[in-house]
Amino acid sequence: MPARKRARQEAETDNSIAAVEKAQPHNETLVRLRNMWQFAALMQYMYLFGKPVKIDPEFDMEDLEHECLRPESSEKLAEIGLTLLKFVSSHRGLNFDNFDEYTRRQFVAKAPQRNPYGTDEIPNKFADFDVFTKIRVLHQLSTWTLWNAERMRGLMEEKDSEQTQWRIEELGWDSQDRSYFVLDDDRLYRRTDAPLPPAPAPKPKAKAKSRKSRGSRASKRIKLDTSAQESEVEGEEQETTEVEVKNDETIEDDGFGGMKWECIAVTYEDYTIFLESLRKSRDPNEKALVKRINEQIMPTLEKRVEAQRQKMLKKQRELENLQKMATAKRSSRLAGKAEQRKAEEEAAEA
Repeated sequence: MPARKRARQEAETDNSIAAVEKAQPHNETLVRLRNMWQFAALMQYMYLFGKPVKIDPEFDMEDLEHECLRPESSEKLAEIGLTLLKFVSSHRGLNFDNFDEYTRRQFVAKAPQRNPYGTDEIPNKFADFDVFTKIRVLHQLSTWTLWNAERMRGLMEEKDSEQTQWRIEELGWDSQDRSYFVLDDDRLYRRTDAPLPPAPAPKPKAKAKSRKSRGSRASKRIKLDTSAQESEVEGEEQETTEVEVKNDETIEDDGFGGMKWECIAVTYEDYTIFLESLRKSRDPNEKALVKRINEQIMPTLEKRVEAQRQKMLKKQRELENLQKMATAKRSSRLAGKAEQRKAEEEAAEA
């Protein structure tokens, strides 16, 4: 009975989490971007190391999303790419004109299997890539800047004791042992481990040869038949191996080891819905996760919501003041015209 009750509770939790996921933005591009681990990692890199590599410190996640959703190619993304390349490459005189060529050289030397620039004499252009490929390129460049750890460490303002806080630990887990993280963008992410590889298929066993003696002609014919069967079996095994290799080659390695990355909550309302989905859970991991979110994350989000509300009120007051000033100027102009008209009428009568 308890097992059945627990199964029902887990099913309710899964349904609630699924409802939260359906409440995500309808923009497919934005949803796919937010579910890219490279997208979150790139923004986290900018939060931590943006200033040393001379990326605008005011550039935040909302700005990055805005640039990615532009209908035309974003100059800001290209600017970030050039900034990262200057930190990675030893070549002097890098600019937007030679950015594609020297970025390709980095890929050819360090990650040829992920090179999106091609091998033709003229490289593919960053401006022509889809936004997902652009994010992968920027993330890869950001990763290479960390290869020279001593140089980066020397440019950081934090002390060695503070640099240990750069590592992001799990905030908690759910009943399915999926890990949850909150990065510096205060968004809630979920990581699902890669599924276990399937067990290898058993190899077909060769049939045992019969010990019964036969005539020479029959024995010769049977031996020939057996050899043909063995050749067919070997051919099938070879074909199976080739198919398996081809299938393995078609699987794209995104560098995340087969794990799945999802953005679960962005706004205060998203967090509220997620917490409500776990409110009745009796799983100890989910209880601990809810507690940590309520204690560590929600107060920060509440302050942000209040700050945004005050910002909107300030803009509204400024707009109202501008409207009042415009109305006052219009009234004074009308009054001036009325006085001028009256003076002209009096002068005409005199």
